[in-house]
Amino acid sequence: MKPRRVCLGSSLRWILQPAWLLVVISGAAAAVWLREWMPYVLGGACVAALGLWVLVSTLWPSAPDRKCPKCGVQGLVKIRRGAPGVRCERCGFQDETMHVAYLDDW
Repeated sequence: MKPRRVCLGSSLRWILQPAWLLVVISGAAAAVWLREWMPYVLGGACVAALGLWVLVSTLWPSAPDRKCPKCGVQGLVKIRRGAPGVRCERCGFQDETMHVAYLDDW
């Protein structure tokens, strides 16, 4: 049995293209009407995007993927700090050449 596709009915399908056309015309009209303010608006949007990027990067730091390739449990730890090589605390897996990003800081 095939899943039933939900689609826009034929009675409403005709409205999509005029709606997109209205959106484009409205955007162009706003750009012409606010042409003196456009550099400030775009500059503010760029600064706001940069600020949001920094805020998210600061408040949501990276975490290492500590999943062991042998047992699949979160148990990888560094053998020696600052050097490649990890071992699993759970199953005893050890690899002298494996590198896991951000594991030194964890």
